[in-house]
Amino acid sequence: MKLRYYYFLFILCFISIIILIPNYSFGAYPKLISTISNAFQTIESWIIKLSTPAAAVAVRHRSFYEEV
Repeated sequence: MKLRYYYFLFILCFISIIILIPNYSFGAYPKLISTISNAFQTIESWIIKLSTPAAAVAVRHRSFYEEV
């Protein structure tokens, strides 16, 4: 009986904490979000720079094998 009471109390406290914390508090760091977004854009540009020559080589080898 006491154990059930403690479970109920814990769940009630947990739910009240979740409800009382405002949702907008998690988006309070726009500088962090913009930094992460810029990092992903930089990584995307690196991937494009690396994949472009590889794609050209793959196309060249394919045409070489088709001619033979």
